[in-house]
Amino acid sequence: PKDNMPESETVRRRKIFPHLSSDEAAAKESDEKKQGENDEAYDNAKSNKPTAAAAANNNNVVRNTESSVHHLLPLPLVLITLLCSGLFWVMSFRDAFATGQPLLLNLSSTSSLAQAELSLLEHTKSQKWYHDDDSSKAYWKSARGGMGSIRPYTSDDNDMGGLFVRKVAGVAAMGYHTTKLWSIVFQSAPVPSLLDGQIKMKGASWSIGHYDPILTLGMLGNCCIAAFYMMRIEELRNAGAEPLVAMLVMASLIEALVFGAYLMSRRMSMKKTKKVIVGNKQQQQPQKQPKRPAQKKKGSKDKDASSPSSSLPATQEYNPQEDPNSIPSRIALRTVLIVSSIISLISVRDLFFPGTIISFIPRDDIYLEWTGAFFHSPPPDTVESDEYGLESPLYAGDKFMGQLLGLYLVLGCVWKFASVCAWSKGNKAMEFKSPENVDRHGVVSSKMIWKAQALGDMLLLFMLRMFAPAAKSASLDLRWHLMTVAYEMIILGLYGFF
Repeated sequence: PKDNMPESETVRRRKIFPHLSSDEAAAKESDEKKQGENDEAYDNAKSNKPTAAAAANNNNVVRNTESSVHHLLPLPLVLITLLCSGLFWVMSFRDAFATGQPLLLNLSSTSSLAQAELSLLEHTKSQKWYHDDDSSKAYWKSARGGMGSIRPYTSDDNDMGGLFVRKVAGVAAMGYHTTKLWSIVFQSAPVPSLLDGQIKMKGASWSIGHYDPILTLGMLGNCCIAAFYMMRIEELRNAGAEPLVAMLVMASLIEALVFGAYLMSRRMSMKKTKKVIVGNKQQQQPQKQPKRPAQKKKGSKDKDASSPSSSLPATQEYNPQEDPNSIPSRIALRTVLIVSSIISLISVRDLFFPGTIISFIPRDDIYLEWTGAFFHSPPPDTVESDEYGLESPLYAGDKFMGQLLGLYLVLGCVWKFASVCAWSKGNKAMEFKSPENVDRHGVVSSKMIWKAQALGDMLLLFMLRMFAPAAKSASLDLRWHLMTVAYEMIILGLYGFF
């Protein structure tokens, strides 16, 4: 019985501790494990299962793809903007640098649109400065509505004031539509940058909302353009330009509809994302039991009131540059208020009250006479009304171009006013759940507008300088106009590009 005691203890230990097996069982188990690993390696070699490194690379690719989709604009929005705003931009470029040049004349598939375009050019008298003869075919004699058609003097024959209205209207329209094309088609997507030892993103993001002001202002501006053409539809129908005008109205409304649809969808998706994130945060936070305030003993002093940590530090000063509720730029605000306020005042007058003299603006009556406003809209009870009152309906095309010039200048001023005072600078965090906190919301949106409007001011400055000798011969000095527009162009360019 004593010899059987070790064996019974061993059996009992095996039943209690089954992992303590004999040496032979351990060796057998290790052999089976090696064989299983070899079989698994063989299966992996024959199959297409990804390894750990490949899986990590795939995760990085998926993460980068999601990040690009997160920041880039939707492709249909870009294409619609390119088609609709591109159509207006091409026609504006024609009015500015090839006044009176028909664009659709050589396209046989669009004969009705080509005829409508010719009718519109004849109605607005834009072909007055377009000479398609043998003397103008040489490139050094650019008389086909280009810059060579601008003369250094004004006379009743060349009508430099009327040419000034058409070319500046084209430049103003280019500035308005360039703001949409530059911001949406040529998007400055976020790129990683190293600041303060951290990799952060810098640029404009679609899902965060940097393009909401662009879409909102573009939608309102397109509705104004469509309403302007629709209010003059009877006049343009009588002139034979109805097909072309219908296409322009349709392009404006389609682009406005697409802007509004994408704006609402982005905001709704952002609200859903915020609700999900806030719900997850609330679930992750542990429920804390409120602590009961300790009862103070009689005669004890209030330590919290006397502690130095309770008092605010007096060394920290308020920095307005770090305030998220401040405006994007005070210097840009002052500049836009000084320059664009005067431009918008004159433009609103030309749009809604053409021919009305503003008494406190120097030589405003000479400007109206030079641009031909007294011919199509003579002020009542004046000498001009007695002379041109009966003939004013014959200048309906000149009135149309003068009001179109005022409309586009007002829309350009609205872009600039909104970029400096319609929204605040915003927090540094582009998104509350990501480290992309280099640029602020308001600053990014304002910079996109400032870049395009600086280019528009540059084109306007160029046209004003080209017509300065002709205006001076009509006793109209454009030096103040040149200085103010150049000042605004420099400020917007500096704060937009740098």
